[in-house]
Amino acid sequence: KRFVTLRDMHDEGGHRSLAASLAADGTLTITGQDLGDGVEQLFGPGNREYEWVWTIRAQHVPQLAAALGAGDDLLAALAARFSDERAAGLQPFLDEQAIPYDHWSRVGD
Repeated sequence: KRFVTLRDMHDEGGHRSLAASLAADGTLTITGQDLGDGVEQLFGPGNREYEWVWTIRAQHVPQLAAALGAGDDLLAALAARFSDERAAGLQPFLDEQAIPYDHWSRVGD
């Protein structure tokens, strides 16, 4: 399994992280977690954690690689385009490119 960190930020709003991993079977998994005041501002009092997973099945990974112009290193292409503050653009990009993905999320501690 190969792995890249796209975002690992700490500020007054809390901590935000986003990472991508590519499994041996070709499945791409993108995991995110936000902690702190920023989450509470979005989801209401007492909600200080938000985590999510997007899974792009192996048969759709070539479509993502082509949309990114990734060549043979998808994780490097993701990092080049969607690191740090630019990480927020990843989900809109997937939607705009009509790349199917499964989504799971939860809010709460």
